[in-house]
Amino acid sequence: MKKLAHLFFFLFLAAPAFAQQKPQYSQYLFNNYLLNPALSGIESYTDIRMGTRRQWVGLEGAPVTYYISGHTSLGASDRKSAVTAPKGFIPRMAAANNRTTKYHKSRPHHGFGALAQADKTGPLSTSNLTATYAYHHPLTRRVNMSVGIAGGVQQTRLDGNALRLNHSNDPTIQPGQMARTKFDLGLGTWIYSDFFYVGASAAQLVSKSSTNGEGMYVATQDLQPHFFLTGGYRLKLRYDLSLEPSIMVKMAQPSPIAVDVNFKTTYMNRVWAGMSYRHNDAVAAMAGMNINYLLDIGYSYDLTTSELSKATAGSHELIVGIKLQNKSRLICPQWLW
Repeated sequence: MKKLAHLFFFLFLAAPAFAQQKPQYSQYLFNNYLLNPALSGIESYTDIRMGTRRQWVGLEGAPVTYYISGHTSLGASDRKSAVTAPKGFIPRMAAANNRTTKYHKSRPHHGFGALAQADKTGPLSTSNLTATYAYHHPLTRRVNMSVGIAGGVQQTRLDGNALRLNHSNDPTIQPGQMARTKFDLGLGTWIYSDFFYVGASAAQLVSKSSTNGEGMYVATQDLQPHFFLTGGYRLKLRYDLSLEPSIMVKMAQPSPIAVDVNFKTTYMNRVWAGMSYRHNDAVAAMAGMNINYLLDIGYSYDLTTSELSKATAGSHELIVGIKLQNKSRLICPQWLW
């Protein structure tokens, strides 16, 4: 059964008729930049994030993903008019209808970033290197909009020696390492304020197959376009406590539409916990902490609810964030709450 699982994962990810090829994340809530280039430079500091996900623990050949991302702004300014906070300052959310909080429009600015990902599933491994750009512009005194573009390369490798086939002379599978490199293009937009966000993005928009130039027939791996719609709202329960429901819809033909429903609560802008439900797939529990104005950390555990629950002990995901050039010493991100 383990050998069959190896082959199933290969077919699922490599065949154009089956694949959702982008890595699965539960903690995209805290790094939506993974899915939308329009978030490049959304904060006033340089946002560095590193993460890993071990999916379907206990199942041989299950996906393991690593990534590092970073983005920064050029020409951004804080919207809230306030003096620089001292080291260790814990910001509190303003009370409802607080007339003493003054705002001015955010300055139009640019954002730049880069993302590197590595994903391994059985004999199949994929690595991505992407650069992003976004332009942010205020729509009103409290609402902003950004549009972004992402471009990069994706390399997929298949270890033919790791496969065990009934017919060893299959002409589509060659011994040794087989590799394909393709160009990747993505687009996105993001409308946001201090109490809501709405975003739409598309990835892997260049789906034409490349040839090996040797005249040999081999298995192809076209990039399937992926589309993401997401939105969230922040409810102030008290001056120091908020509830943040959100939803994400993912579409990648010919796979069925995937829907995530999330609920997160944040206390004193420092400690947060939440739950996520992924339709016909998993229920996830999440928790984390903004340790100080430089460092934050988050962890999630997915309990599988699909048929795979009989063979796996769930999924684990860890994310670590570093805020560089954080001149305002913000404990909690101003926009990516």
